[in-house]
Amino acid sequence: MGGSRGKEILETAIRLFREKGYHATSVQDIADQVGLQKGSLYHYITSKEELLARIIAEGLQGYAQALEEIVAQPLPARERFARAVRHHISMIAENLGIYTVFLRERHALTGQQRRLVAASMRHYQALFERTIREGIARGEFRPVSPRLAAMAVFGAGNWLYQWFSPEGRLSAAEVAEAYLDLFLKGLELGPAKREVAGVAATRAEPS
Repeated sequence: MGGSRGKEILETAIRLFREKGYHATSVQDIADQVGLQKGSLYHYITSKEELLARIIAEGLQGYAQALEEIVAQPLPARERFARAVRHHISMIAENLGIYTVFLRERHALTGQQRRLVAASMRHYQALFERTIREGIARGEFRPVSPRLAAMAVFGAGNWLYQWFSPEGRLSAAEVAEAYLDLFLKGLELGPAKREVAGVAATRAEPS
């Protein structure tokens, strides 16, 4: 579904799914908005679900690609975690249309499409958990559940689509820094405990 017409159809679907909801939007609604007969629209798509799958795939690609690069960097876990949180927040806040549809409507997918999305989201979560787990092992973070910590980030970050506005009092960067401050205060060890954990981690390293 390439070309300017295909892009127009996809952008129209994002807007209508966001405004009306996936189930309340018909293929006829999309066709009317782009000035095509319903039959002509099927030259560009196979179904409404295909459009939803394309939107969600675009959202997943934006999520995962940059995060994989962040996690692979030779940096302290704290810095990788901070960059990952900033990335997560900025992706949603700067692409509210795509991520509103992605986060609110992804359960409407069926079959293989739904399984692929679920697998991609598990992979994304695993990257966050890995960073937190490494921070614990290195004495940067206190011993919390990596899974619960990652879910806390997603719970706070993903909810942005419900309330964040680019015209609001806070910018996306300010929201990211506020969230990051809260998350890091919950994860980091105090100076004394960090020093003890650092010694223990050093002793545990192979000579």
